[in-house]
Amino acid sequence: MSIKQFIYSIIILAFPMFSLAQDNSGPGDRNPEMREKMMEKVEAQRVAFITTKLDLSTEESTKFWPVYNEFSKKRFELRKNTKLDRRQQESMNESDSKKALDQQMENQEKEVALKKNYYEKFKAILPAQKLVKLEEAEMEFNKEVLKKFKERRAEMGKGQRH
Repeated sequence: MSIKQFIYSIIILAFPMFSLAQDNSGPGDRNPEMREKMMEKVEAQRVAFITTKLDLSTEESTKFWPVYNEFSKKRFELRKNTKLDRRQQESMNESDSKKALDQQMENQEKEVALKKNYYEKFKAILPAQKLVKLEEAEMEFNKEVLKKFKERRAEMGKGQRH
C-alpha cells in the first residue's frame, strides 16, 4: 500500500468521526476529557486531510508537521489574545474601544510577521507548488468541520424536540 493510498484510507475512515459520538447531552454537558478526545480526532483528521491535499511524501510529512504544529500553536495564541467577547464589547467606552482596535491591529501585524517567518521555514521543507495549496486546504478542512458540526447540532436538536 502506497503512502497516498494509506492517507486516503485514513480520510475515508476518519470522516465519519466528524459526527463523533452521538450523545444526548448538550454542548455544555461535555466533560474536558471528552472535549480533549474530540480535539485529538479533529487534529488527526486535519493532518490526514492536509497531507492528502498537499500530496506530501512521507519524508515531507515528517519534516513539515512539527513545524506546522509549532506555527499553528503560535497563531492560535495570537488569535486567542485578539478576541473580545460580546459582553466586553458592549460595556466598553470609546477609549477602551480604541485601545482594543489598536491591540487587534497590532496582533494582526504580529500574525502576518509570524506567517512570513514560518512560510520561510515551510519553503525550506516543501516545494512552492505544494505550499501554495496550504491555506486553501486549511480553509477547506475548516469548512468541512463546521458543516459536520452544524449537521450534528441539527440532528441533536431534532432528537430533543420529540
